[in-house]
Amino acid sequence: MNDSLWQDLLTEFRALGGIAENICLREGAHGRGLFPVDPAKPVAIRIPENLLADSAWAEFPDGAFRVAPAAPLGTRERTFLEEYQNTVSWGGGGRQHLEQIVEQAQQLPPELRHALGTEFHCGPWFAEPSNGLIGELFVASRPVRYKGRKVFMAFIELANHGAGPPIATGAGVAIHGTFSGEVLLKYANFDAHGMFMTWGFAADQPQAFSIAIQGKVGGRPAQIGRDLGALDPTQEVWFPHVSQTQGIAQLEFLMIGNKRHPRASKHIFHMLMQNAGYSNFETAFETITHANRMHFLKLLALVEDVEGKMAHTIRCVARFQLQAMSYCYGTAS
Repeated sequence: MNDSLWQDLLTEFRALGGIAENICLREGAHGRGLFPVDPAKPVAIRIPENLLADSAWAEFPDGAFRVAPAAPLGTRERTFLEEYQNTVSWGGGGRQHLEQIVEQAQQLPPELRHALGTEFHCGPWFAEPSNGLIGELFVASRPVRYKGRKVFMAFIELANHGAGPPIATGAGVAIHGTFSGEVLLKYANFDAHGMFMTWGFAADQPQAFSIAIQGKVGGRPAQIGRDLGALDPTQEVWFPHVSQTQGIAQLEFLMIGNKRHPRASKHIFHMLMQNAGYSNFETAFETITHANRMHFLKLLALVEDVEGKMAHTIRCVARFQLQAMSYCYGTAS
């Protein structure tokens, strides 16, 4: 984009209380992304609370990004956020990127799109196109959770996902670090399946979580969900919240593979089931992982001979998911 406009936006961002040091926007191996101006110096971005706009405030009249009139923002903040979105983010490539993913999905046969969207829960990319679909995808994929809200994060959201630090969400939303090349951030601790559902790309993640499933453990019903939204980005192993309704244990999620901690998944499940009063749970974990393997092997078979970029991406997602699941053996001592 025009460097003068970029510098003007940075100047206004700082005047409104933001910090943005040593950053520029250019093309790299992951497409458009953030880079340090000087790799020897740290990158720092901090978005103050007055510039954290809720995702629910976004509107797209006539294809432009607008902040809803009722949003409690100052005039200057509103003007900055709309100009940023329409020149750098939504209007500077974000909308086009999402349109390309949806177009890749639409090139698949209708029956395959239906199976991917329903049976395999691969995300909203396979829905029938509509006037509001791209805006909905943008609102779902760009914000970060902040104090119980989902907020847009100017400049930070331009960084691509990779082996980098997580986004800090304490006093404002921030990143800080030294990067020898492109500024890469850890978007989330989702597995490969979750990354694709949310952002539409294949990412080789070190952990895998179970698909939503229900069955019996030692003769008693149990349910496993896939609520990954609250995973602590500073952790490498996660314990799900377990609730019981009429004697049925309900796990908000279940880790079933972890490259860094391959002995943790089975140990966590055994401990949770024992604490919930279940017995004969050893075989149940093997049954859960088998069901997950078959799910993604079936997904691989479904797109095995299908041509196109989307089919290739799905094959990568399934392979990454199966690979992460394979890091599950033994139990913690």
